[in-house]
Amino acid sequence: MFKRALSPMILLSLLLAGCETIYAQPPAGPTVAVVTLGRDPQLGTFGTGQLLSWSADAACSNVVKIAAFDPMSRILGGVTDAEFRLPGGETAHLLADIYGDPRSGFQVVTACANLVRFTPAAGGRYRMIQRFNDGQCEAAVTDTATGEPPADFTAMGLSPECIRTPPGYQRVGDDG
Repeated sequence: MFKRALSPMILLSLLLAGCETIYAQPPAGPTVAVVTLGRDPQLGTFGTGQLLSWSADAACSNVVKIAAFDPMSRILGGVTDAEFRLPGGETAHLLADIYGDPRSGFQVVTACANLVRFTPAAGGRYRMIQRFNDGQCEAAVTDTATGEPPADFTAMGLSPECIRTPPGYQRVGDDG
């Protein structure tokens, strides 16, 4: 008989994952909107991760994780999209982050964070993408039926409370 012990890194990862607050999606139905988050295809596979969170407001007073792409998700899992639901008719604040992952040993991206606001229509379908290309950090949402942004789509400025580094990541290229 033998005992199998978890490595300290695996144990730490499990503990950090247990501390994470995850967005509680509304149940599927005609009163919700469906949003597909696309992983930025221009990001390098190694060393970059993306995180999308829901925020209670523009000040990021309550932020919970919706979806994430870790640096190897495209190669190992073929993951390029994440789908989630938002309540239709309610203003949504979405916080998108791109971070360098120090575990990879590659520091290939500076921090990129965007906060967007829009009101999804009940039964609507949307596509969100965050891009970090040629030093430009931007996020956009489009209505898949029209190919246009929602009428009230706004790219918000970031309050200091909105710029947080998720567990396991570090901010690179910042002065702060």
